[in-house]
Amino acid sequence: MKRPWILLFAIVICAGLIGGCATADSISGARAQLAKAKAAGADWSAPYECFAAEAYLKKAIHEAEEGSRKEDVDLFLGKSLEYSKKALESVGGEK
Repeated sequence: MKRPWILLFAIVICAGLIGGCATADSISGARAQLAKAKAAGADWSAPYECFAAEAYLKKAIHEAEEGSRKEDVDLFLGKSLEYSKKALESVGGEK
């Protein structure tokens, strides 16, 4: 009788760990995109976009650390990536 509960518990734990790893990878990707924009000089040529990208990234990290829903974290990461991309485009980077 205990075996189905143990299996269910193991599945739930694995799903949670997989979701956490995906969020960590997404945060790393957003950090790298922002760093790339700043390295290209976007913090001078597109200060608003860099500031917004950094603020959204910090909010995403905060939400992830607080254990918020993955959808909330992804929303802030998406905004951060969007502004990082705009900042990079402003200095003639990726389009």
